[in-house]
Order: sequence, then C-alpha cells, then structure tokens
Amino acid sequence: MATENPSENVPLWQQMLAKRREWVESQPSLAGQLAAMGREAVKDVRSSVHESFFGRPEHAAEPGSPGNPTQYMVNQDLGTVHGKYDHSQDQAMSAEVEQQQQQNKEMER
Repeated sequence: MATENPSENVPLWQQMLAKRREWVESQPSLAGQLAAMGREAVKDVRSSVHESFFGRPEHAAEPGSPGNPTQYMVNQDLGTVHGKYDHSQDQAMSAEVEQQQQQNKEMER
C-alpha cells in the first residue's frame, strides 16, 4: 500500500494561492506602512524647509520631549521595566565623591 501525499491531490493553482495567503498574512498591515511613509515624508519636507531657511539641518530632538521619549519611558510603556530604581547607589556614589573632595582639600592644606 502506497501512502499518498495530500499535496499531490491539491491542484497547483490552489497550492500557489495558499502560499500567497501565507505570505500576505506575514506582511505588515497596509495602514501601518502608509502611516510610516507619511511620517517619513513629513520629516523629509520639514528637514528640507529647515535647511533652505537656516542653511543647516535641523538638530535632533531632546530626549524626553513629546515625540522623542527616553529609553526608560519606552521600556515603561512596553512593560519591560521590572521593579523600581534603587537610589541607594546614588547615595553611595555621592558619599564617595564627598569623601574624595574632603581628601583633596586636606592634601591642598
């Protein structure tokens, strides 16, 4: 008894349509692509206008300003930050810096 492969029973055009459907499902949404293209176009126009008026490209936005979040803000939004920031390390570092400054003052005398 020979076992038959199920793909041999399916016509070639149906196999091709199934492969195309798999490919389409793996692609990003059209709306997302159009929105990204729109944002890129706005950036290009803004950069060109800024360069034509001021003679130099626009500087990068400051971290933390609207539209340019810091990495910490992004991680918080994604939920990848676990726990809270430990301020004890800052306190230990500031105490060490103060101790170093005291030693420097004593050496100057």
